[in-house]
Amino acid sequence: MKKRLLLFCLLLAGMAAVAQSSADADMKRLVNYWRMTEKNKATFRKQYEARTAKWTEEGIPSNFHIPPELISFRNGSTRYYALYNAKYKMGVGYVPSDLVPLYEQEAWRAYKKYGINAPALSIVLAQQFTESAFNPYIKGDQGMSIGLPQLYYKTARMLYRTDRDTWKSFFAFNRNGEHYFLSNRMQVRFPFEFLPIVKGYDAEHKLDGLKNYNGSGDDAFAYAEKVMVRSLMYEEMFAKYNAVELDSANYRENLFALINLSLVCRELPELPETLLDQMFRNIISGIDNGRIRKSFTERYYVNVLESDPLSIDSKVAFTVPATEQDFYLLIEDGHTLYSYFADNQQMLDVINNPQNSRYYLYYKQGRKIVKINSYDGVGKHTIFSNVKPGDKIFVPAGTVLKSSDSNLMLIIR
Repeated sequence: MKKRLLLFCLLLAGMAAVAQSSADADMKRLVNYWRMTEKNKATFRKQYEARTAKWTEEGIPSNFHIPPELISFRNGSTRYYALYNAKYKMGVGYVPSDLVPLYEQEAWRAYKKYGINAPALSIVLAQQFTESAFNPYIKGDQGMSIGLPQLYYKTARMLYRTDRDTWKSFFAFNRNGEHYFLSNRMQVRFPFEFLPIVKGYDAEHKLDGLKNYNGSGDDAFAYAEKVMVRSLMYEEMFAKYNAVELDSANYRENLFALINLSLVCRELPELPETLLDQMFRNIISGIDNGRIRKSFTERYYVNVLESDPLSIDSKVAFTVPATEQDFYLLIEDGHTLYSYFADNQQMLDVINNPQNSRYYLYYKQGRKIVKINSYDGVGKHTIFSNVKPGDKIFVPAGTVLKSSDSNLMLIIR
């Protein structure tokens, strides 16, 4: 009996060690994970273990697991520990780790309930990233839209009038008449229920009061394109782990339906299915022809090979070597461009490189911004840069980098 008990304890210890090893491996995919405190590391492992336990407890299949490359760490007010897109001052679509298990559980729950009529997880992630950048506390439209799905006030009122018994478990109204979600879980669950239920409302014309009949506008078109491209890219990442057919009729139908429902509820015009279908074909064509990269599009994502950065010893000057690889400097939180260069002339040469055309140095002359190509004539003016944390700066061979803190170099093959 004692031997069996010992064997059982050793088995549990082994499982725990495997879980911790997997958690640590996923943690190290985060670009600046080494800056995490031990407390944050412990929280990450706790989140990971709770998430994987739910996989077993609820029988969540692997094609409902969000890939580690799409997850960033978030713990309360702690900042994201994930790559940023150089073109957007926000996360690049990575799902915060505290929300990941909710998305997985709710996607599986919806699929068991609605089957193919449930929106794919990729569609919901794309919609909520586009709406709120995964911030459950954000308010938009001058306070009229709230939470992850940016539920519009008039839509909330309409849903209460139409089916209060269903929606009262999702959101409520306070004494001032303002609507609020009851929990983060219900914010995540909302689109999984919204699509299959409200598609049924359309047949009864219960959304007529919200519809805009003025024809397709630029805002509607831009919104639809963003959700569509992002959903396809999420699907591609899922497919790397599970070979699932992407272009199915149900996927496309649910994608188009959720886009139009979101537009209608924001009092934007619906887009006809013919136009949506043409947009979809154009995007697929762009991916197939290489105009949109097959993995991590430049427009919305960073290169997949950037997940293995080179950390430079802060006490040693580092000269960028001349190789077939390109090197980029990722500006970290709490740092400025100046903290990475010991030589101001080299900093100016780097920022004036044609590959860094969107960045510049400048000084202020009254209210006027004067961009500089050389230090001649600058005099005693204070020099500024439009480079912000998260920006990715191309660094040509021969550049010498030195920082009072750690440097982060990205190698692009």
